[in-house]
Parts: sequence; structure tokens; C-alpha cells
Amino acid sequence: MVTVNVDAELNNNMLVIGAGEAGGRIAQEFSYQGFQRVVAINTAKADLEGLDIDEGNKFMIPVTGGQGAGKNPNVVRNAADTFYDDLLKFIQTKSVGVEYVVVCIGGGGGSGGGLGTVIAEIVSELGIPVGMIYTLPLMNESTLVFVNALDNLKEVHANASTAAISPLIIVDNNKLVSEFSPTAANFWAPLNSAIVTVIRKFNEYSQKPSKFISALDRQDLKRLWSTGGTCAIGSFEIGEDYDDEKIQQEVYSHFFMDGFDLKTASACGLIIVGSEEALQTGQAAKVINSTFDKVSGYLEGGMFFRGVYSDENVKYLKAYILFNGLVLPSEHIDDMMKQVRAGYSKMKTQQNRLDDGVHVDFGSGVGGLFNDGGGSKKIVRKHGQPEYQDQGGGQYSSSQPRAPRQQQAPKEINNNPTNTPGVKRGSR
Repeated sequence: MVTVNVDAELNNNMLVIGAGEAGGRIAQEFSYQGFQRVVAINTAKADLEGLDIDEGNKFMIPVTGGQGAGKNPNVVRNAADTFYDDLLKFIQTKSVGVEYVVVCIGGGGGSGGGLGTVIAEIVSELGIPVGMIYTLPLMNESTLVFVNALDNLKEVHANASTAAISPLIIVDNNKLVSEFSPTAANFWAPLNSAIVTVIRKFNEYSQKPSKFISALDRQDLKRLWSTGGTCAIGSFEIGEDYDDEKIQQEVYSHFFMDGFDLKTASACGLIIVGSEEALQTGQAAKVINSTFDKVSGYLEGGMFFRGVYSDENVKYLKAYILFNGLVLPSEHIDDMMKQVRAGYSKMKTQQNRLDDGVHVDFGSGVGGLFNDGGGSKKIVRKHGQPEYQDQGGGQYSSSQPRAPRQQQAPKEINNNPTNTPGVKRGSR
């Protein structure tokens, strides 16, 4: 276990929920970096037991007797009404007094993919702003995982387009593997650490005063978080010899996913930190202002929030950057769709449960898959999945109509925002 020396109280304002195996690992990293409110939810008992998170902050959904979802998110979705109220009570208990909730999922998995919008819907019912970290699978994953990732992303993206989920931080694991070259023995930790560190820095610095050029305060961060659309985050070192061309290269090359058109952003936040010695120099001021000018130039009318803070652990200067409200980048999604097309025929033969369950429009490309041109995104899932028999004898079938759920009114909490958009799940 590696912990980061931080002021824990600064990170007590956010609840992190890790759903599924990948989401649980990201949530664990939040805990290592000083976040006090971290929980994990899964259908696999073994995955929960392997997490270094307090037992009281783990919640197992027993739809398969603790054996997991087997890469089938519909197992979880179709049982959602059965466990919904218990899950709501668990999240409600853990979220009292928080300012916002971040849900972490691996888009290609069964438990995380199936739970993502269910959890976001619950948080929305509680009146708390909810964002999501959504990781894309490695390119050497199976076709089934890619189908799940595209399918789940379509529903999540529809909710992000209405700001019901915001920010939606999409992470390309392939990009991070290429950048950090992790070892087999320690594969996911450096990747997850990079993601969490940027979010932590924004969360912490927004609560601190700045005696330098400007501060990015709590209200600034809330506006950054809430624009809807897709969010790109990253960080990079700034040298004394920086010019506009180098700044542009660093900004674009250090996002956790490639292909964003920054001119589509609704808002940008940029925090620059440096040692006290560096920040006292005129050269640093020149470099900082040049960086601000270059980054703000990417925005075409969007909001720009900036902050400068001291950090003695930084050699010269370092930037943490966040663009939100972006259009979904198409290049990587198209690559995923090509891989799905290539393996779909074989997979369809081998996986009977997918016979009528895959509803990705393979011929339309990203434009047809994620944009309906009307501004309102409504996701309709195809039915016809074979029934799933759990160990307890309960059947969860997407071909059967959903039973109406008797919702219990959640207890009122003190920090309910106004006009919180509701998260919507697709019909099953």
C-alpha cells in the first residue's frame, strides 16, 4: 500500500464509488490519495475482498451468489429493481454532507458496466451532483468487452449530454499504458494514480487561497464540473524555455484520451503550481501568462478558470488541466467499432446470449451511434437476451417486462442543489 501525504480534510467533500473490478481499483487509489469517503460495489465477492477498503464501505449485490456478472452487464441491469432500494440506502448513508459524487467504472465489464447508470440514477435521486470516470478497454481485449464498452458508453454519454452526469471523464487505458509502461506485477496502480492525482489536485487547490496571479475557487470548480458533455483531463511539466508551440504539444499529448477538439469545450480549468523560488521570478510569470494565453485561445466563448499555487515538490512549474463540455472524440471510438465489426460474426456464433442483445449500429460510425441530431438522447435497449438463472433461483431476463419499483423517498440532505437533471436508464 502506497499512500500520498495530503490534507485529508480537503478530500472529505466528495464520495467516490467504485463499481466493478476496474472501478473498485480506481476507488482504492482515491483512498490511498487521502479521500475519506470511498466505497466499492460489486457482484463478485472475490473482487471486493481484494480491495484495501474498509469492509463497512463494501456492498455486494448477490445476483449470482457472489460470483460476478461474467462480462454480462444485463445480469445486473435486469436485477436492478430487486436490489435498488438497498443500494439507495447504502449510498444515502455514505453520502451525507458531500458536495458531489464520482462513480468509477470500467466500461467493458459486467458489474461496472451494468451498475454505472444505476448508481448515477440513485445519486441523482438524492439530489447530489454526480460525475463519472469511464475507462475504455485495452485494444487486446475480447470483442465482447468492446461491445460492452460501446453499449454502456452510449447510455452514459446520453446522460452526460444533458449534464445529468457531469463530468464524464473518459480514460483510454491504451494511452496510459503507452505513457507509463507499467510492469506486470504493478500494472494498474500507476495508471490509476495518474487519473486520481489530477482530480485530487483540482479538488484540493480549489479549497486553498492563492497569493499569486489568481485562484481557482470552489464555485469555479463546481461550474467546471457541471457543464455536461465529455471531459478531458491531464497534467504536464512546464520548462523555462517554453514557447507557444511547446505548450500546444504538451496540452494535447497529456490528456488521458486523444482526439478531442478543444474548440468544442464549454469550460476550461488550468492550475499551475511551482516552487516559491520559481514563482518569484519574472521568467516564471512570463511562462505562466503565455500558457494561460495559449490555453484560453482554444476556447471559443467558453469559460476559463485559472489558478496559481506554490508547491515545493515541483522542480519548476507543473500544469493540471481540465476541459469540460467537449464533443466525444471519434477516432478511438471508430477504432473500437472496427474491432467489434471484425470479431462480431465469430462472437455471435459462440455467444448465444448476444444473439439479439448487441445493438451497436456498426455501420453508422460515431456520428450515428452517439448523436441523433435532436439534442435529446433517449436510449432504448433491445430485448431478447436469454434468461439468467442465479444460485438463489431468481431469473433475470431482459425479454421480460420490468416490474414497477416502489421507490422510497430518500431522506432529505442539507446540500441538495436545485434543478439537478435526472439520470435516465435505458428501457430493458
